[in-house]
Parts: sequence; structure tokens; C-alpha cells
Amino acid sequence: MELTEAISSAEQILDEERLHPTVDYECLPQGGNNAAQALTAIAGIIGLQTQRSHRPRQIIEQPTWYKFKSTNHTLLCAILSRLTVNNRAAFLSWVASRIVVVPGSPRKDWAVGYPGWNNITSELPLVAEFLVRCGGKPQFLRVLSEAALIPEHAPLLRQVEEIVALNYTTFSSSEYETLSFAARFIASRESARVEEYRKQNAQEVMWPGVGVEYTLRLCQEVQASASAIVEQCRKARYLYLRGSLLEGLNLEVNQDKTTVEEYIQRYGFPSTLIESLNEAERFYLHGTTPLDFKSSMGHLRSFLESVHREAMPALHTRLGGILPNRWGSGLEYLEQKNVLSKAEAKFVSGLYSIISNEGVHPLVAEKEYARLARNFAIEYALLFFRKVEKLGASAALAAHP
Repeated sequence: MELTEAISSAEQILDEERLHPTVDYECLPQGGNNAAQALTAIAGIIGLQTQRSHRPRQIIEQPTWYKFKSTNHTLLCAILSRLTVNNRAAFLSWVASRIVVVPGSPRKDWAVGYPGWNNITSELPLVAEFLVRCGGKPQFLRVLSEAALIPEHAPLLRQVEEIVALNYTTFSSSEYETLSFAARFIASRESARVEEYRKQNAQEVMWPGVGVEYTLRLCQEVQASASAIVEQCRKARYLYLRGSLLEGLNLEVNQDKTTVEEYIQRYGFPSTLIESLNEAERFYLHGTTPLDFKSSMGHLRSFLESVHREAMPALHTRLGGILPNRWGSGLEYLEQKNVLSKAEAKFVSGLYSIISNEGVHPLVAEKEYARLARNFAIEYALLFFRKVEKLGASAALAAHP
């Protein structure tokens, strides 16, 4: 797909999102039978509504509890996957530019849901989610601190509060420093404006495409939201620090898992790969029986198989030879074509055997095996995707149906 076509298509999607938002989070049931899962999901949604009424938002320390969903986010990911690697940065920059030049959102005649503000909906919450999940965090963090205030920044910052509260591992500890700096600047800027408006007794101004907007209220909302984000950033960095110091928690693996998910979305691979990885995580973190850990390792084996299966057609198109259709022949192919070294192929073959012999074929599995399999499966997937990038095969992967 050409960049101009991608931008034109994305513009249609974002214009639709502005009028009819699709951004949402759903609660993931944490085990039990169907009835228990349904009750858990209902309680999770009710709890989410309560959390949104507080500032600063409480950070959920288990990011697998809530799952982001958006039809238009899926469409934007599909566009990104069809672009060449050289055009993706430009596309992400264009998406980020909506934070600066977004068209005015008409105020609705009815109350709008979260993260809408003052009956205004916006595509900027989707812009934020898309950028931070699909490789555009540098563009997002840069533009966030540079953009002049517009009414749509109120729902944008509310969505940032949501991301940090529900999926705080989306940002790294160092990225939270940058986000905190941007939010602190915004809060300080709007605090000064509030004082100036009060001195001038200014109450309202005309915003093109929106109508009369209460300037004082807008500045107060943005100031409160930005200040809340600063505190969330502090808490998130503390959680990262605590995790790095406590035995048994591997923070680098968690960050690498996020990177692997970004690769999967970037290449347009089925979302079931991420779901399989998350299910393995859920059974590992919340499992209490050997059967739970067996389920975790079963999902990890499926994940490894799917990573190769989804990548193989595009690699075959680029590298030629006989297209393999099984795990073992696939490893041989990757070694023959120098995608993997002999030692790397032997390593992942051994990992696959351990998962099968200790976690899948037996009736039960131990938690130590589930932890080992989870960590190494994530790190191998990251190694595989980065080796594909170095081989220059990323464009073929993204373009392959």
C-alpha cells in the first residue's frame, strides 16, 4: 500500500471514530466456570466505572485483567501492516499530527461515555492507543508536549489515564519519565492559564467546529488530568522498581512481551497469537494447580508453532526453497536459509521439547516449568522477529496476506 493511500484510508477511519467511538476495555474473567466468569466480567466493568471517577487512577498491578478492544484500532493496524518498513514512521507521524490539527468535534445533544468530556467525543483516544501499541510511542510523547490546547485534549488525556491504570506495562520505566515530563508541562501551562482567565474574568470562547466552550472548565479539566498522569507515572515507575528488586519477577521479560505483541500487530498476524500468550500468562500468574500450569505450557507451545506458521509463507516467498508445513521441517528450513544459526535452531528445538515433554504430554506440570517456558518463549519470539528484521524480510511479512 502506498503512503498516500494509507493516509487517506486512515483519515476516513479516524473521522468515523470521532463521531462514533469504538475505544473500550473489557474485563477478562479470571478462571472458574462460565457463570463465575460472567459474574467476574460484570464486576470488573462496574469496578472500572468506579475507578474512572477517581483521580489519580489506581493502577491495576495485573495488566491481564483488562483487555483493550476497538474495531477501528484493528483497521489502523491492518493499514500499518500493509505499508513498507520505510513508510511506517511517516504514517505514525501523520497519525500523531492529529493531536495538533484534529478537526473540531461537534458537541453531542446527549451525554457521551468515557473518555468523552462535556458531550464531546474525539478520535484522539484511539490515536493514543494506536501509537503506544504499534511502535509510535516516540511520536506520541513528542507531540503530546508540543500541541496547543484544544477541547479534544480532554478525552485524549483521560484515555492516557486509562492506559496507565489498566495496562501500565505498555510504557517502560524510562518512557514514564518522558510522559511525566510532558504531563507536568501541560499541568503547569494550564494552571497558569486558569489564573490568567480568572484575573480577566474570562469564561468562554468560540472554538471552530465546536461552538461555545467554557475555557476555564477546559483548562481545569486538562490540568487535573495531566496532574493525575504525573502521579500515575510516579506509581508506575515504583512498580517497575519493586518488580526489578523482588525475587522471581523478571521485568525485562515483561517489557519484551509488549515488544513481541507490537511485532505481531505490525505484521498483521492473527490476534489469537497475543491471546494465546496472554492465556499462558494468566494460567501461570493465577494458576493454583498443576493442571493450570499444564494449560499455560499448552498455550506456549501453540504460540511458538503459530509464530513460525504465520511467518513461513512470507519467508518462503523471499527465500525460496520448499515451503515446510510442520514444526520440525520448519526449523530445518530456517536453519538452511540462515534465518537461525545451528545453535539457535537447536536451542528452540530443545525448548519445544521441554514444553511438550514436561507440560503438554504429561497430565500435569510444575510451576517452575511454566515460568521457564513462558520466559524463553517470549525471548525466542523477540529474537526471531528481530532476526527477520535484520534479514530485510519485514516488508515481506507485513505485505503477506
